[in-house]
Amino acid sequence: MNGPTRNAPIAPAPAGPAFRIAMTLLAGFLLVQLAAVGIHYLPGLRDVIVERATTSPKAEPQPTTAAAPEPTPAQAAKPIEEGPDPALMEKITRLVEESDQAFRVGEHAPAMQKIQEADTLLPNDPGILLRMARILERKDEPSPAAAIYNRVLALPGLPRDLRAQTERKLSMMRLPETPATPTVQAAEEGADMRDETGLQPGATLGIVDTRIADTPGGQKVLRVSIKSLPDTKIDPSRVTLHVFFYERDASGTTSLTDSKVVPEWISPPIDWLDNEPELLNATYPAPVLEGTSYAGFVVGVYYKDELQDTRADPGNLAREHPLPLYLQTPAP
Repeated sequence: MNGPTRNAPIAPAPAGPAFRIAMTLLAGFLLVQLAAVGIHYLPGLRDVIVERATTSPKAEPQPTTAAAPEPTPAQAAKPIEEGPDPALMEKITRLVEESDQAFRVGEHAPAMQKIQEADTLLPNDPGILLRMARILERKDEPSPAAAIYNRVLALPGLPRDLRAQTERKLSMMRLPETPATPTVQAAEEGADMRDETGLQPGATLGIVDTRIADTPGGQKVLRVSIKSLPDTKIDPSRVTLHVFFYERDASGTTSLTDSKVVPEWISPPIDWLDNEPELLNATYPAPVLEGTSYAGFVVGVYYKDELQDTRADPGNLAREHPLPLYLQTPAP
């Protein structure tokens, strides 16, 4: 066969001049339309681009944190100030209380040892220094005692009452010695410097006065005035008062009397509710044994079985016959 094969492609028709002219006109029309669209929408598009460019968020500068300066060696070495150590203060308080207890029963060496240890832990405390001076006075060492009183007066910020008390005590030490008089107060042990309440430091009860008088029948009556710590409730059933009279035999030996001593409270009710002292009379009859004579007395007041205060006349009786610090409570 001489015709075209079955699968041969169809040849495109040749483009004539009219077709080329039509395509040129169509392309030109499209260009005109595109130009018109651009002229119409270009100003608005430009405004949108400008607006977006001006309103777009700017990255704000991040604040810079200045590095903390390194501490200088002096700052690094400076210790942090802290309050007093509770354990240390508890130990000091215990030492002071033990010293007071020993002093009240005439044990001056242990009393001084305890208070000196407290002074080492808490130097220049006026309460501790005054206790040291008081013990030195009792040991008949006036010069060291006066030196400590002067140390107290030199302390800055000393309370007015302590200053007045210290000055009074120091002035009394400078007075010339006077001959002893046969009065209770002249030789009485226990009438030393006390706090503003009249009590020994740390005591709940105190013996603030003792007076002894002779009766027409040859007896002696000792009046004891006992005061409580102000605004402190006292249980009268826990108060014990010991009054001991001593006699001296022909050989000069001093011993406790065998005579019957009669105590009697003279200001009932005994309750210490009005902050006034309660009074007790102790009557001592004449010596029973011939050749003996009255030698003096020792008085001690206890509260809750603990010795609070003592008085003695003459003072050496308290040292020769010390009262126990605690009473033995009988077993039930």
